[in-house]
Amino acid sequence: MHRPMAVRWATTAACAAVGLLLAAQSARPAAAQGFGYAAIAVSSSTNWSGAEKGTTTEASVDNGALQYCQSKGAKDCKIYSVVNSCVALAAPPNFVPNLYGVGSGATREGAAAQALAECTKAGGISCTVTLAPCGSDDVRFRSPLPLPPGGKPGSVDPALVGLWGLNVSSGIWVWQVSANGAYTFHSEAPDNTPPHDGTFTASSGKYTLHAINLQWDDQGTYTLQGSTAVSMTGKLGTGTWHRITKDPVYAAPDSAPAVRR
Repeated sequence: MHRPMAVRWATTAACAAVGLLLAAQSARPAAAQGFGYAAIAVSSSTNWSGAEKGTTTEASVDNGALQYCQSKGAKDCKIYSVVNSCVALAAPPNFVPNLYGVGSGATREGAAAQALAECTKAGGISCTVTLAPCGSDDVRFRSPLPLPPGGKPGSVDPALVGLWGLNVSSGIWVWQVSANGAYTFHSEAPDNTPPHDGTFTASSGKYTLHAINLQWDDQGTYTLQGSTAVSMTGKLGTGTWHRITKDPVYAAPDSAPAVRR
């Protein structure tokens, strides 16, 4: 029986868009100081998993991932943790006991590439990355997954590349755009907006967006407001996104620091 992976940061689902309902106030991550820890815990017999990140202590971050993995009754959760880097978990869509891959790297993409390789090496088919926390991630928000492939280099206005936030209701929408024309989106608000990803183009004040994991297409206009904000008008109206961080996106796989087991 296939059991979905449980993640620490759950997002709810309903109707979607990288769209643009309300004007947002700036959302800036707290400055990283000292060490940043990231951990995942996974049960090979049940496929339940959990993730945590933070700057408190390595033990507390490891414990947070472990507690969520065990919260569904799993007794064999195993911890994988890193310091000042990223760790990722990949698994096939159809649950197979003892079949998953874990990777680490200086970037999210590097950790994900290694996790996918390990999952495939173990015999997994169509493995996907399900968790990818980094020690430098803002603890207020869910750690984004690596950006999907499929874009075209040079198809995005360089000023739009990076991580953006839009304040909605009692939370925030988070949208990450890569230089190769891929994007990923998820909501940190209790508004039933599902995560989605796909391809994005933008130039000369006009944009197009196409989701690859649900039915959503959008197009419209954008106006840059300096280097930290952009006003966008599309299907859902007009809103202002504010830059969260200029995260490096879609970097080549890198050499991986050792994962603590």
